Amino acid sequence: MSGDAAKVDLDAVLEAAGSVEDPEIRRTLADLDLMDGAEVDDEGNVTVHYHLTSPLCPSAFAVQIGREVRRRVLAVPGVTGARVDIQDHFIAAEIARLVNDDEVVSA
Repeated sequence: MSGDAAKVDLDAVLEAAGSVEDPEIRRTLADLDLMDGAEVDDEGNVTVHYHLTSPLCPSAFAVQIGREVRRRVLAVPGVTGARVDIQDHFIAAEIARLVNDDEVVSA
């Protein structure tokens, strides 16, 4: 890694993202083993992958969780941008659009 990517601690990214609580279950994504991974590019842009407890999770909750994951990841030192990708949801593309609609926003 070079540039800003070397400054981004992926463990800190996963910790930040995983600290978001599911609003129905009141346990974190990490506690529920819902984090699927993360990567960072050379400019410090991070992509976080996660899934929810059900592929039919109500979309309002899915968007709320995704936005909070993104907000917390953007606060990690060195992160210049964040994209959140939900896996295995029946409207994953729409949720991603709602969560990442300003994906070029910096921290």
